[in-house]
Amino acid sequence: MGKNIVAVVAGYLFWTLIYLGGNAGVRSLRPNVHDENGITTDTSTLLIHLLMSVIASIVAGFVCAKLANDKSWKFVTILAVLLLATGLVMQLTLGAALPAWYNACFLVLLVPVTLVGGLTGGMRVAGKSITAPSPPKPGR
Repeated sequence: MGKNIVAVVAGYLFWTLIYLGGNAGVRSLRPNVHDENGITTDTSTLLIHLLMSVIASIVAGFVCAKLANDKSWKFVTILAVLLLATGLVMQLTLGAALPAWYNACFLVLLVPVTLVGGLTGGMRVAGKSITAPSPPKPGR
């Protein structure tokens, strides 16, 4: 059970590092579209921030699934729900400063994209792996 908890914490930390680090990079590369608090309403920049969230969610789900002993949906789903809860708090805090479409997309994407990351990391559905089959060996 301890390794499964570590898997969830590691996934959460990976998400946080990738998302916050990526967004800091975007702010430094595009300082003219962010205000003094780092907020922007520039559509192309918000799309880049959403892309950072998608990348962070895939990696977080992958890391959680790889590290967990239990390869069922349980621990990647716990991670996804924790990310959604954190996202809700952040969107409620910053929500008025950002366009509604951004808030909606950010929240709607968190859970399914994290689960996709879990699938790529070996999470199993109904006891079966959903990873791509290995290519046939030459000569067979």
